[in-house]
Amino acid sequence: MSETTSSRPPHWFDPIVAVYKKDIDVTLIDENLKLTPAQRLDNLQSAVRGLTVLRKAMEESNAKRDKGGK
Repeated sequence: MSETTSSRPPHWFDPIVAVYKKDIDVTLIDENLKLTPAQRLDNLQSAVRGLTVLRKAMEESNAKRDKGGK
């Protein structure tokens, strides 16, 4: 068996990276890379706004709970 057809992984193979790579959806990366930088930034800012709303709702809920409310 020649060196190019051996069953050994390439010299750059990292088994830890391989474990994580199996869980990555590259279609999401591909779709994101089709966007312009400005569009990607808009998406990021929208996500941050959503997280800000969620955080505020959680804080309000916690404050009500701490006061004995529902």
